[in-house]
Amino acid sequence: MEIIKTQDYEAIAKLNKNVQDVHVELFPEYFTPYNYEPIRDFYKEIMKDPKQIFLLVEEGSNPIGYVWMTLRDSAETPFKKASRSLYIHQISIEKNSSNKGAGSQVIAYIEQLGIELGATKLELDYWINNTIARNFYKKMGFVINREVVHKEMI
Repeated sequence: MEIIKTQDYEAIAKLNKNVQDVHVELFPEYFTPYNYEPIRDFYKEIMKDPKQIFLLVEEGSNPIGYVWMTLRDSAETPFKKASRSLYIHQISIEKNSSNKGAGSQVIAYIEQLGIELGATKLELDYWINNTIARNFYKKMGFVINREVVHKEMI
């Protein structure tokens, strides 16, 4: 397995189908069905920002997953200390390759990249009903330190 930085927005957009399909299945009230063209265009535009980092996960020459992250710098305020983190927006490994250690290797790669970039922590969020994500991140050593709640108004 090889993990490489990429600007291949077309490959990322194709691999996003797995993520989007899971989100639509679990939360149809929030997510729109996968549509390649606008997703491709979104990634093409966002990749122009050097703080956005994309990884392509390949097995042989076959793409099996991707990661989208942002390097976040938070300035010191009267309330919080300055910090630098690597925020994971999306991580996806194709089902045929999951449970074979690919996810663990990707997290290890991200941790090393974060250290090289001067980040002191990895951050991410996931939907509470996504038990696969919750169990995976717990296994990888992530801990919950903040909960976000909402209340429907309509």
